[in-house]
Amino acid sequence: MNPRLLGMLIGALVAAGVVLYLMSSKPSSATSSAAQGGSAVVVPVGTSSSSSSTTSSGTGTAPALPATTADGSAQNPKDYMVGDVHVRDHRDGNNKPLDIPPNVHPADQRELPSSLTHDISQQVRKLLYTCAADLAKDARGTKPRLEGQLTVAIKDHTLSITNAVAQIRDVDGPSQDAIKQCVEQKSVGMTAVASDQADIADYGIQITFAIP
Repeated sequence: MNPRLLGMLIGALVAAGVVLYLMSSKPSSATSSAAQGGSAVVVPVGTSSSSSSTTSSGTGTAPALPATTADGSAQNPKDYMVGDVHVRDHRDGNNKPLDIPPNVHPADQRELPSSLTHDISQQVRKLLYTCAADLAKDARGTKPRLEGQLTVAIKDHTLSITNAVAQIRDVDGPSQDAIKQCVEQKSVGMTAVASDQADIADYGIQITFAIP
């Protein structure tokens, strides 16, 4: 072999060995960063609180979700009863408690035909007129009315009112409570024919009637 070519090959091998040695002895970027005191944000896993904080020398905070209870609902909801309905009020702000149950129908619950709910509601409307017949003019506001919810059930093709929650708006004095009690007590037990309807329980119907 040509001595000159052999010398060039030996020189190249020596240079490659030097490069490999230098690369193997250089500290990694992760080790270097840790040695310089870099901070890290740690989000706890499996804790009951949804907030998290930083460790080491960092001063920032990790993103936090609203705190939750064991059942997954937001902490400190307003928890109260409206009639026979348990309400957990998650509305923001300083709102007045509901005085009429929310009229929520489960997704798997069938809807009653409007003709049937209208029939029973009109019976309650006539009852309201009777209960408010003696309402004095000076006890009336600008828009006296009844707002409420009827709970009905169907058994053996007969719809009946099983519970009623009524609130009398824009009426002053003892007349307000008298009308409320009259409607709530006397409406329970009212019935309507539901010949083509299967049995159902605890179906809510929202009502709003002006007081003439």
